[in-house]
Amino acid sequence: MRARWLACLFAMGLSSSLAAAEPKPVAVDTKPIRDELLVLQDAGGGTYVVRPGKDARAFYGTAKVLHEQVVIGRSANGDAWGITIWAPRIAELRPGSIDRKADGTFQKHCDGKDDPLLSQLTGDKAKAILDKAQFLSTAMVRRPHLLGRDDSGVYYYVDVIAKQYGGKGYRVFVGKKGAMKELPLTDVASDSAGEVFATKSGDLRLVGGPAGAPAAKVTWIRGEKRTDLIGLDLDVNSRLIFRDLGVYKFTGTICDNI
Repeated sequence: MRARWLACLFAMGLSSSLAAAEPKPVAVDTKPIRDELLVLQDAGGGTYVVRPGKDARAFYGTAKVLHEQVVIGRSANGDAWGITIWAPRIAELRPGSIDRKADGTFQKHCDGKDDPLLSQLTGDKAKAILDKAQFLSTAMVRRPHLLGRDDSGVYYYVDVIAKQYGGKGYRVFVGKKGAMKELPLTDVASDSAGEVFATKSGDLRLVGGPAGAPAAKVTWIRGEKRTDLIGLDLDVNSRLIFRDLGVYKFTGTICDNI
């Protein structure tokens, strides 16, 4: 009886540690840079709040909620400038951008698939957004950790909570594109030999080498059956991960709808 009781307590503790509460974006204080912010909108009501310059920043969303973008570069040429933004749903690692042209017009670029001209809001209209909108950190609270595929087109994917939001907190998904299903974890082991992600049934494990390495040995083990998987590069397959697999419905980026 005592052994059973201790086993139940252990199981409850393990389940709690593996199923930690999902983190959420947090508020961003824009007051220190408020006077440097430009407010832009597209014809569909998408709102862009940007701070051009050396320490460029950008937010995107609705007039009520805007998520900070991951700025990966900037450019300037006289009065013209550009802010380059990570856009994981664009193929071949191409980024999105928000640009001011030499003629004073503004445009969003998403690889030619959604490149509207943007109008600048000034005066009371800009003030209303800066005063009332909720500015949040990036909506992508998780990052890819491991991706593999078998010869029949079944994908095995692991993501993890981003360091910005605390790190750890793995999830495992298995299935074909657009039909991935999350498998509850019972244990995670990580050491110099690699990683093991054991699922709830106890006989499903994902074994991988260094995270993200395309040549890493990835194996799916179910009971006595072992299936060697093709390890896929996380960056090269960013579009597949963030769009085609169907795991992420909302990324909060300027090219979210691509």
